[in-house]
Amino acid sequence: MSRQNKILMVITLLCGSFITAFSETLLNNGLPTIMAEVHVSEMTVQWLSTGYMLAAGITMPLAAYLTNSVKLRTLFTATMTIFLAGTVISAFAPNFPLLLIGRLIEGVAVGVNMPLIPNVLALIFSPRHRGTVMGLAGIIINFGPAAGPTVSGIVVDYFSWRMLFIILIPICILVLIATQLFVKNVIPSQPSSIDVLSVLTSMAGLAILLYSLGRVGETGRLDWLTLALQVVGIAVMIFFVKRQLKLKKPLLEMRVFKAPSFRLGAILALLNTSSLMATELMLPLFNQNVLKVTPTVSGLMLIPSALVMMVASPIAGRLYDQIGIKKVAFLGFGIGLLATIPMAFYSPTTSIFTVTALYALRCGGLNLAYSPVSVYGLNALSQEYVVFGNTLMVNMNQIADAFANAMAATLQSLGQKHGIAHKLSTSVAALQGFHWSFWSIAVLNIIAFCLLFKLKNRSTVELK
Repeated sequence: MSRQNKILMVITLLCGSFITAFSETLLNNGLPTIMAEVHVSEMTVQWLSTGYMLAAGITMPLAAYLTNSVKLRTLFTATMTIFLAGTVISAFAPNFPLLLIGRLIEGVAVGVNMPLIPNVLALIFSPRHRGTVMGLAGIIINFGPAAGPTVSGIVVDYFSWRMLFIILIPICILVLIATQLFVKNVIPSQPSSIDVLSVLTSMAGLAILLYSLGRVGETGRLDWLTLALQVVGIAVMIFFVKRQLKLKKPLLEMRVFKAPSFRLGAILALLNTSSLMATELMLPLFNQNVLKVTPTVSGLMLIPSALVMMVASPIAGRLYDQIGIKKVAFLGFGIGLLATIPMAFYSPTTSIFTVTALYALRCGGLNLAYSPVSVYGLNALSQEYVVFGNTLMVNMNQIADAFANAMAATLQSLGQKHGIAHKLSTSVAALQGFHWSFWSIAVLNIIAFCLLFKLKNRSTVELK
């Protein structure tokens, strides 16, 4: 491909990826408004975000099979069309169940679409330039989730929450048109079969586990049914993993975990993105329910974080290419951890400027580390395994995001119910719930920082 053709194709793919990433957090600042309008609880309404991520995570194992079996242009067109259909359903949904269905349809499309971009970039650019290229792509992809809550806050204050979906419709149509003009079939098609049992067990196991976690938040206790569901979910996922290791052509290539550097890079990326997304969900709720700011102000508080992430992403890629990962990772995760701990001590009197500044600093630090740890893991794989490794890494991140969101929302609910049971006022009990939630996010950052001591400065191919 010529340089110009590469650029036009990458821009088109990144635009589609931006829309889907943008939609992932688009409702966050609008959740309190939707709660009031459709009369559901905070634990229920968060499924519009968590369910979206889970749907993406459940369908993502199909990405590697579809990427190899379907031409790139056809596959990208199909995913964007499905996403458009889900957006239209959500925009005009008359009730909460149909709104949730529309979000789940969007998530299904994202699950296949999201791994496409890194896979294409990994195939058309050499390992020597992957860090820089992935960093530049990260500006677009990471800006989506960062900008989502900001836009939703402003839109919800001045328009209906339905406008959050309506504004996406013409953009999706433009991306579909550009796809027909600029996207080339750069990934060779390799017709292959798919193991239906693997698909069903992965979907069932993840759905059962996430539902059981949600039940804890709804009921406020760990009852026997919830515990039984968790045991069943874990057993199903163990069966799924063992089956993948036995199949010649697995749904997810678990053998990539034989590479220690990939294993470490994947875990660090998982902890990084899940702590980011959980905060993206909980902070707007904290801003509106505790600090009592409007959706617009809550959205504006997140703008500095989006700008910092845009700057940090390309810097991270270049630093990794030039000096390796150790200094970059320790700096990024260190900043992220130091800016996370104060969140567990926020109060109704905390300045919005303090919340804004610490959140921007946190996002910048974690984003500085994300691309390097991802590339560190992928560079431990031969070219043959890069697509499988990247698909698995993105899949793990998406599922971890859903579980981190559910965990944060569950602990907020448990903390609030615990406070009410101990005769605290409603406002103080809600604050306690947010403290529990923020502490759970801090634990993810602490675990990640401890794992950094296992990093080598650069990874080499460990699995051929």
